[in-house]
Amino acid sequence: MKHALFLKSSFLGFTLGVVASSGQAKESPNILFIIADDASRHFGQAYDCDWVRTPNIDKLAEEGVVFDNAYVATAKCAPCRASIMTGRFPWQIEAGANHQNVFPDNYPAFGEVLQAAGIQTGAVGKTWGPGTAHHVDGSARDFGLTIISKKKVPDDFFGNFLKARKEGAPAFFYWHGSSDPHRGYKKDSGIAAGKKLSDIDHVPAYWPDNDIVRGDMLNYSIEVERFDTHVGELLADLEASGEAENTLVIVTSDHGMPFPRVKGHTFDDAHRVPLVMRWPAGIKNPGRRVEELVSFVDFAATFIDLQQGDSEAMGMELSGKSLADLLRDEPSHPRDFVLIGRERNDVYARPGSPSGLGYPARGIRMGDYLYVHNFEPDRWPCGNIELGLRDTDRGPTKSVLMEMDMETAFWKHNFGKRPADMLFNVVEDPDCVANLATDGSQAGRLKDMKKRMLQELKEQGDPRALGNGEVFDNYPTVKPAPNGWETKK
Repeated sequence: MKHALFLKSSFLGFTLGVVASSGQAKESPNILFIIADDASRHFGQAYDCDWVRTPNIDKLAEEGVVFDNAYVATAKCAPCRASIMTGRFPWQIEAGANHQNVFPDNYPAFGEVLQAAGIQTGAVGKTWGPGTAHHVDGSARDFGLTIISKKKVPDDFFGNFLKARKEGAPAFFYWHGSSDPHRGYKKDSGIAAGKKLSDIDHVPAYWPDNDIVRGDMLNYSIEVERFDTHVGELLADLEASGEAENTLVIVTSDHGMPFPRVKGHTFDDAHRVPLVMRWPAGIKNPGRRVEELVSFVDFAATFIDLQQGDSEAMGMELSGKSLADLLRDEPSHPRDFVLIGRERNDVYARPGSPSGLGYPARGIRMGDYLYVHNFEPDRWPCGNIELGLRDTDRGPTKSVLMEMDMETAFWKHNFGKRPADMLFNVVEDPDCVANLATDGSQAGRLKDMKKRMLQELKEQGDPRALGNGEVFDNYPTVKPAPNGWETKK
């Protein structure tokens, strides 16, 4: 499939021309996009989680809408954020499917479309990454988000951004990229804050329920609560500006928590994330929950729709659908499935290519079920054992699991090789520990879901589904190889 080559010089000329004549952008809502780094569905009362307190997000939920089935397309930072930027699935953006990659320059981003429509953009903290992104002329690319600071805390950045706006200014899009609750955590910070191990009402069935794991979860909760504090600071700045009424506030996370079998993997806990939105002037029937299946590839289409950008003029091909109909409480698009997947996450985890092999998988959620196909079941999903299972974040929970015998159920759940086909009832088994793929009574369901998934992937031009997925294993990385890597086979 051909894509318009994105040339910085022509983009700037186009932007200046549109900004000069932009009038309709003033009627668009502002958008404040707040994204956590590695948070699962533990946003306090909004998601019935009593051991994490998030009063600011809870208030936002009461005044807006809560999405119960929001899915990231892939559960790793760089490729997930690439899908947000481009409005395309990771497997549709070449090297963008991988972590720590060199981002291809021929895929426009929603921010660049918004800038061309006269929208004022600003960003603080983590936007896309880790990796490198440049225009074709070699200059650094900010994806149209006008980077204000790389600091991942609010400080006075948003307040100053708002104060600098003049009367009659066009709508704004502001991205705040937090570093919470990404590891590392301060040891015993949860206990030091007065929390108790018994506060946790559910330890996932794929981890042992012991003091170390519970303590690790409490430390994580402290980071989520700090994120909520930052949300409150940003909302206070917005209220003080007088622009809150016509501002769509979005609070979410780029994937699940940085624990084994969650971040980077293809289970429900990895991909189904919190998503809360508030827009006083635009959301109909606030205080409700949205059950429809939505994907993060829908964000770009939503932003461009609401802020009246022209994606076609920028050569931007969107795979997602605007969520504006759900905000109006008037569903107008079929949303009977979402697709998920994975290519190469952490590099140098499996010898076999210059930057290491990935663990390719694709999945589809339909109804109560999640089907996942692992294309290379002989590979280790967390990386080779002799290399330290690099493809999952370090932490106390991982250490506990690594010390277990490889034949224990916990070790197998987290690090063991996986079958080609996995099927889970995510309503009855949200932890995805009971694989129904070998259950004869589910054979028809598995066949139908696999067929639908592969049909969609092939229509999208997914190299993995079309039989040449090795291209993903051979894209370069920006991370230097460890000593002795070239000798490994």
